[in-house]
Amino acid sequence: MKEIVYEYLKALNIEFEIQDHPALYTCADNDKYGLVFDAMLAKNLFVKNKNKTKYYLISMPVDKQMRLSDLAIKLKEQKLSFASEEDLLARLKIKPGAVSILNVIGADLSDVICVVDSMLINADKVGFHPNDNTATIIFNGNKIENILKNQDAIYHFMDI
Repeated sequence: MKEIVYEYLKALNIEFEIQDHPALYTCADNDKYGLVFDAMLAKNLFVKNKNKTKYYLISMPVDKQMRLSDLAIKLKEQKLSFASEEDLLARLKIKPGAVSILNVIGADLSDVICVVDSMLINADKVGFHPNDNTATIIFNGNKIENILKNQDAIYHFMDI
């Protein structure tokens, strides 16, 4: 899976670095393994609206806090909740622990909206899992929009 991401970024002429590491399932695992990254790391969530008609792939800085109820208001949704493992696999073709904005590459985005925190877009270096939680890929945050546009993703940049 990660090789597909690497080839895709090369095709878009996006420069990147790769940092391999043990499998990371949560943001806290970085500390557990003593990992240090020269980038603004992202935490990523996959959530659904109340009626399961829209799914949101949320990316924000790892140290930023957010309540789903507050995000629901910003997105004009009644309620948001975490999507199931089955929904994650069906739409983004990945398993828990590997959620990232890079999941848009080759995914079924028909009912998925990407929401990216503005801090990530403005960062010189951002770090995401490349559809595999045993590596972190680092690139310029202003390239996120190129990736989303080239996948015909629906997306919003906002302060989360």
